[in-house]
Amino acid sequence: MRKYLGMVAVMLATQFLFSCSEDVSEYSGLSQSRIVAHMAPSTTTRTAVGEAVDGTNAVGIVWTDGDEIGVFEESGAVQKRYAKVGQGTASTAAFAASGTSAFDKPVYAYYPYDEANVSHDVHSLTGVLPAMQNMDEGTLHGDYKYGRATAKTDDGDHEFVFRHLFSLARFTIDATGTPLQGETLKSLTLSVSREGAGVPIAGAFTFSADNGSWKQTDEGENTITLEWDTKAPVLEQSLTCYMSLFPLIQSGDLFTITVSTEQHVAEFTANSLTNFSAEQIYNFPVALTNYETIKIYDKEGTLLQGKFTCAALNVDGLPDILGLVNPDGPGADGTKTIGNIMNRLEYDFIAVSEDFAYHKELANAMSRYDAGTHRGSVSNIAGRNNTDGLGFFWKKDGTTATGETMVRFEAEYGGLDEGANTLVAKGFRHYVVTVAEGVAVDVYITHMNTYGGEGNKEDENPWVRAQLAQLRQLRDYVMERAKTNNRPAIIMGDTNMRYTRHTIEDNLIDPVTEAGLQIADPWVELHRGGVYPAWNSGSLMIRSKFEGDAADILCADDQRGEVVDKMWYINVPDAAVQLKAISYMNEVEHFEKSRKEVSYTDVTVEDADGTIRSHQDVTITQVTGYADHFPVVVCFEYTCDNGKSGREK
Repeated sequence: MRKYLGMVAVMLATQFLFSCSEDVSEYSGLSQSRIVAHMAPSTTTRTAVGEAVDGTNAVGIVWTDGDEIGVFEESGAVQKRYAKVGQGTASTAAFAASGTSAFDKPVYAYYPYDEANVSHDVHSLTGVLPAMQNMDEGTLHGDYKYGRATAKTDDGDHEFVFRHLFSLARFTIDATGTPLQGETLKSLTLSVSREGAGVPIAGAFTFSADNGSWKQTDEGENTITLEWDTKAPVLEQSLTCYMSLFPLIQSGDLFTITVSTEQHVAEFTANSLTNFSAEQIYNFPVALTNYETIKIYDKEGTLLQGKFTCAALNVDGLPDILGLVNPDGPGADGTKTIGNIMNRLEYDFIAVSEDFAYHKELANAMSRYDAGTHRGSVSNIAGRNNTDGLGFFWKKDGTTATGETMVRFEAEYGGLDEGANTLVAKGFRHYVVTVAEGVAVDVYITHMNTYGGEGNKEDENPWVRAQLAQLRQLRDYVMERAKTNNRPAIIMGDTNMRYTRHTIEDNLIDPVTEAGLQIADPWVELHRGGVYPAWNSGSLMIRSKFEGDAADILCADDQRGEVVDKMWYINVPDAAVQLKAISYMNEVEHFEKSRKEVSYTDVTVEDADGTIRSHQDVTITQVTGYADHFPVVVCFEYTCDNGKSGREK
């Protein structure tokens, strides 16, 4: 059975007329009562992962030369082989008995005909959905169907409508922007698992041509591979291919998809968005650059590049002590919700701050993660609590974190009523995070001194002085180890700092660059055109946190605005592993608790192009989150050069 790519599935089509002379000898002397086989109306198409491929949501599946069906009369005990007559492909085709007389009253049919089923009745047919399917001729493999007689024509032919026994997966492969672009495609493999155990999508089975019921008869295979041998296409543009599979997949199951060319292998994972059903077509948009779990290897299996995503979030976990400390915090329930959301979004690793009283609720909700040390809550409001409030989480599958090191800041400022900075032992932590085999990154998480007082100059404002001293301490620690370890570093956390009120360029960006390292802020790179905001200017506020302050600037959205939660990354020029930020998100949407419309008059606004306008009247949507901060989320792409030293073994 051949499928023409891009052709819309045809409903009960006009009956074909056959007058080819070469058919007369093949069917000479046989009854001319034929079966006219229609395909059932177009099946529903659903997207299994990612975004829908196109708007047609239909696939043209047609009968083709050489197709044969098994046919039963009403008792279902005896079958005969019928072969397609005429030439060409169509959604409606005629079949005639081959090597025997036709049934007077055919009732049931199945495709493809198999000699092994000659002695089986209509309810005990056998088949094998292959784990290796070949796309050289554009044909479907394992596309089992069952049909039922619906009418008899005036010419004495019998009309049958056929339905698919299993599911069909439609893959649209796009290798643009990857090393696979322009290379010859060799294979595409789909594997499915559920909680670590394989989900069978191919294998042996029995089925009924009466009602389409089927039953698996072996352990099955959880992997199917599409191969191209003699007619392998080149991945110059989007390519569509198809796979038949058992409809046993459930929403949330893990897909592992592997695309192989002559020189490279790309692999990524994604979760199923739906429960699969028979007679359904499922879209798999395989645009390789879209998947954050992508890994690309050379033909020897050496990792060349991949992606990972990390997030930093202040979870606002101070307890409410005597109504004096954090009475409006998220509490136990809100913290559990935060954990559930992060568990669902599956960032590769996460840095949290103010993880004090509700760590248990947070960690229990994040069941897919391992966690670093929790140093306890805050109970003493008169003196120091021996906790930094920092927390680190990494996915159990595919990510590891080792070498936990805790460093306390030397400088600090502010008592309980001045930011509560001296209430805890603030500092930073260092972890060596392995995001893939052989790919390690130094990760630093922090929560710095709060900002207060008047003015933004270090020699005039003690809050600013403490913050910049902490930044320099962290900077020097990171630079020393970056050079020693010869691998990239990421700094992430609640800095309580803004470019507009702290001299971050002078105290971090410039010194790191002058030391021969490369440093970047993904927010500046991706949302500010690579230009750092000017120091001592109006704060660039996101819409969700803007309060109408005349000294602040309302930005066009929640991405152009600046938040105190920061992420910087550092590359060592001669290191084997290099990082590049490919997306930055101040993640408001998924952490929304409530929203409201607010209006302000006579405020300063920055539009999406960076143009600043004064004296504006605006109405905006403000979003309240479960914590008083929203996470900053960055997706990094890493590349590996095995000719350089420093790659982790």
